[in-house]
Amino acid sequence: MTPVVSVLARAEADLAGGKFEDALRGFLGIVRAVPRFPRARLRVADTLLNLGHKGKAIEVYRALAWHYLRTGQPLLGLVAAKMVIALDPSYQDILDILAELYSSDSDRLGDFDLAPLDVTLEGAVVPAFSQQSGPMLADEAAKVAANTESVAEHLKKLPPIPLYSHLAEQPFMQVLNNLRLRRFADGETIIEEGGPGDSFFMLADGLVEVTKKIAGTPRTLAHLSEGAVFGEMALVSNAPRTATVKARGEVSLLSLARADLDKQAGELDSLTTALRKFTRGRFLANLAATSALFAQLPKDERRILLRRFQSQIVGAGDILIEEGEAGRGLYLVLRGDFDVSVGEQKVAVLKSGEVFGEISLLRASPTTATVKARTQGEVLFLARDDFKPALEAHPGMHSALHELTTKRLAANQAVVQGTIATSDASIMV
Repeated sequence: MTPVVSVLARAEADLAGGKFEDALRGFLGIVRAVPRFPRARLRVADTLLNLGHKGKAIEVYRALAWHYLRTGQPLLGLVAAKMVIALDPSYQDILDILAELYSSDSDRLGDFDLAPLDVTLEGAVVPAFSQQSGPMLADEAAKVAANTESVAEHLKKLPPIPLYSHLAEQPFMQVLNNLRLRRFADGETIIEEGGPGDSFFMLADGLVEVTKKIAGTPRTLAHLSEGAVFGEMALVSNAPRTATVKARGEVSLLSLARADLDKQAGELDSLTTALRKFTRGRFLANLAATSALFAQLPKDERRILLRRFQSQIVGAGDILIEEGEAGRGLYLVLRGDFDVSVGEQKVAVLKSGEVFGEISLLRASPTTATVKARTQGEVLFLARDDFKPALEAHPGMHSALHELTTKRLAANQAVVQGTIATSDASIMV
C-alpha cells in the first residue's frame, strides 16, 4: 500500500515526463482510494487525452461537468465544461444548463457561500494499482473516473457564483463564452505585483500563495484555496496589481479578461450592475472581516447589517458632507479619491477602503469637515437609523467606534494647529 500523497506526486511527474500509462495508473488508484478528490478524476481525463483517447477524455470531462454543477461545485464544473467544449463545441448545452442553474433567474440559488470540497489526502493509501495496459487500461480508467453516483448527492439549493450569479441568464451566457480556463504548474506566477490589472481569477482547484514586497522583501499575505476570488479590482480599475500570486502545486483557474467585459458592458446594462454589486459585496465582506467596527457581530448578523448599505455613484466635485451640517451616517469609499477639508484647509485625501462620516453614529453634533469628490467614484452609505440599533445591541462595537473617533478627533486638531497627522485615515469627519 502506497500513500496517496506520494502517488499523486509521482503521477504528476509521470504526466509531465510523458509516461502517460504510468500516470494513468497512479491517478486511477487515487480516484479509487479517495473518490471525492476532484483533481485525480480531472487528471484521468487529461491523461487519456495525452494518450490519444479523445472520446474517452470527453466522456470523463462531460460526466464531471454535470456532476459538479449539480452538487454545488460550479467552478470545478466549469473547468470540466470548458475542456469538453474545447474538444467538441457541440457540447455547448453544458453552459446552457449552468446558466439556467446559477444565473440570477434561477430558483435554485441559496443564501450561502461557495465552498471548497472538504477532502483530505493525509493518511489515505492506494492498496493496489491496475494491471491493465493499452486500450483496456484506458477503458477501465474512463469508466471509474466518470462514475460519480456514490460521490455526493445533488443539492436542492446551490451556492451563487461570485459575480456571475448577479447576471440574468442571457448575459450570463455571453460572459461565460468569454471565460478562459488557465492551468498553472507549481511555482508559476499568475499575477506579478506592479503588473497591469487586466483580468480577474476564480480558483477552481489547487492552492495559491499571495505575497507583497514590504521594505523590498516579499512577505506572504495569504494562501488561497478552492473557491477563492482574486484580482477582482481589475474589473473596475486600471490600477497596477498590488501583490504577487503564485501557484503552489497544480492549479486550475477560471479567468475573465477586463477587455472582454469592457467590450460587452456597452451592450449589457446588467453587466455593469453585476460588477457594482460584486465589488460592493467583496468590499463589505473584507471590511466586515478586518474592521473593529464589525468585529463584535456574529457572521449572520454582519451579513444582515451589510445588506443595508446603499451604493451611490458620485461625480467629480460632488460634496458628500459639508462642514457644520447634521451627520447623516457612515460612508465607505469603494472607488475614487475624496478631499477632506476643515475651513479652507485641506487635511486629507480618502481613497478606496476608507471610512468617513462616523462621527454621526456617536454624537449629535455637526460634522467637523467637508468631504468632496476629487474624481468620479462610488461610495457605500449606511444611514444613522440603520446603524444605531447595531450599536445599542453590541456594546463592544460601540466601544471600538468610540476609540476610533477619539483618535481621529485628536488628529484633526493636530492638522488644523499645523502639525502633521499620522495618516489620512486618522482624519475625523
